[in-house]
Amino acid sequence: MPMFIAPNKTYKSPLKNTINSWSAQSWPTATHNSYILMVRQLFSLFAASLLLFSCATTRKAETFVTSTDNAASYKLIFQDNFNVKGGFDTSKWSFSPRGNVAWNKYLTQQHNYAFVDGSNLVLRMDNKQIAGDPMPYHSGGIQTKGKFSFRYGKVEVRAKFNRGRGAWPAIWMMPEKDTFGGWPASGEIDIMEHVNTESVVHQTVHNAAVTNAAGGSTVSKSVAYKLDDYNVYGLVWTNDRLVFYVNEVLTHMYHKPTNASAREWPFDQPFYIILNQSGGAGWPGPITDADLPFTMQVDWVSVYTEYE
Repeated sequence: MPMFIAPNKTYKSPLKNTINSWSAQSWPTATHNSYILMVRQLFSLFAASLLLFSCATTRKAETFVTSTDNAASYKLIFQDNFNVKGGFDTSKWSFSPRGNVAWNKYLTQQHNYAFVDGSNLVLRMDNKQIAGDPMPYHSGGIQTKGKFSFRYGKVEVRAKFNRGRGAWPAIWMMPEKDTFGGWPASGEIDIMEHVNTESVVHQTVHNAAVTNAAGGSTVSKSVAYKLDDYNVYGLVWTNDRLVFYVNEVLTHMYHKPTNASAREWPFDQPFYIILNQSGGAGWPGPITDADLPFTMQVDWVSVYTEYE
């Protein structure tokens, strides 16, 4: 069960022990299948990408250790349970602005595309027409930029989404400032991306030179869970690694290279959170209108920082 923490209270987390134990694990690498390689080339991405297969596995999944010996103490620094009804909390979030790239070209600031239904944040995408807006599709997305960002800690998001041809929901993070230059030089952390009707989600690290990700390879691990139901997508971010997990099951870990430059490790700056329901781009491909609307529901978002 997810752990809900009241503000200004702490709990003992086993994550430090867990991360240390994960460091000793040997995770297999495999060549990207052709469509992932094509997409990464299409967008000129240098990424360490993870596929999490939604199927049962005969191997015992690596889960968090339960020992609290030498455990780190974490403090809640941001939380939204989306338990009101109406608009989202504008003290924490703002609409993600429309741009001219694949993920944001259909974004709108119409409130019926990003709203709270009393228990969830609801992000929608459909093909309804909006007066004065020529776009054939419209979608919702929100972000904490300029209102909340953090460096190092743990972020968890409990969410679910429907699947459809052309769908592209995402939970991700971007740097508050482009300290090392424009994308991807200052980094990007994708906690969860899903495309189309696949049975996998993608967890990806972007920077200017992903040198310790075996080039065009991917680290894969089978995890049993239902994509159409709620899952907790998580990230532990330290000064030397990014650890990804789903439902407390380790999925992927990206290490800071020895003597890393900013090209390899721009992840020492504050990042903010983005939640969006997008679709219809080079990666997911064209939208099939019969599959609309696409919807992502977010139950809660929590961010913790580690006490020194």
